[in-house]
Amino acid sequence: MKIFDLFNAWLLKIFTKGKETRKQIGYLEAWVSIIGNVALAFFKFVAGIFLNSLSLIADAWHSLSDVLTSVIVLVGFKVGEKPPDKEHPFGHGRFELLATFLIALLLGIVAYDLGKSAIFRIIKPEHVEFNLIILIVLILSALFKEWMAHFSIFLGRRINSSSLIADAWHHRSDAIATLFVAVGLIFSKFGIYRVDGILALGVALLIVWVAVQLLISSSNSLIGVAPDPNLINKIHDAAFTVPGVTNIHEIYVHDYVTNKIISLHVEVKDDLTVKEAHNIANSVEEVVQKATGAYNVTVHIDPLGRTRKEEENKS
Repeated sequence: MKIFDLFNAWLLKIFTKGKETRKQIGYLEAWVSIIGNVALAFFKFVAGIFLNSLSLIADAWHSLSDVLTSVIVLVGFKVGEKPPDKEHPFGHGRFELLATFLIALLLGIVAYDLGKSAIFRIIKPEHVEFNLIILIVLILSALFKEWMAHFSIFLGRRINSSSLIADAWHHRSDAIATLFVAVGLIFSKFGIYRVDGILALGVALLIVWVAVQLLISSSNSLIGVAPDPNLINKIHDAAFTVPGVTNIHEIYVHDYVTNKIISLHVEVKDDLTVKEAHNIANSVEEVVQKATGAYNVTVHIDPLGRTRKEEENKS
């Protein structure tokens, strides 16, 4: 949504003052989510008391419980941004992946609870009285939660953060569920009470799918996955700008979220002096580090046309 994008960009600029850092963006998403959920819970609670609606009061407590996932995001970024130490020489960035894993598990619990309630509602539909004011409150709540989801995705893509994307889906699942409750309320006016249960079951299945995808992606990243082809191309392009580089192979990227460790083999002419080859290696390390923002780049020099395996067989 264009209006969301414009507002999100404005909010980001105001908060960061044009100097964005990964930590600032992570904190912004977490605090907006925390404050937003607390405000939404208060709004629903007051509306529930005023309208004497137990469902709205219960939904208020549900919105307040959503603060937990945002706290996990906040802790994930706080720990993840800690500098390297003796026990963790490459930093603590992968703690963000653990935060994603935890949020995915919470999404699974949400899906289970929603799915169970939906099945009971389908089997034994409940009579619901239509109330226009409650309907408006539900629609406004759903729109607000969808904006929160959009904002989290906007920030998550900006810094490639799986934990922010996971938190976004927690917001979106709540928005869809609330919207479907509103749809069910409309159908209740015509005496059709099973619709909200059927729609809620569809939402539960969607949340399960998202939770599984997040679990798989965070687990794969913790284990170690192949680097993004775009990053490999960037490494290639940067390295070949250095005079004397004739070929590149065996590129390895160890991604620690906040830090990347890159190593690669560079082939040079075999008649170069040690000093000349060393200077080429230093230059490649500098340009690759600048192009990728890697924490550390290590270059191994090979004679032209010989791979490491060939060198090992020769020895």
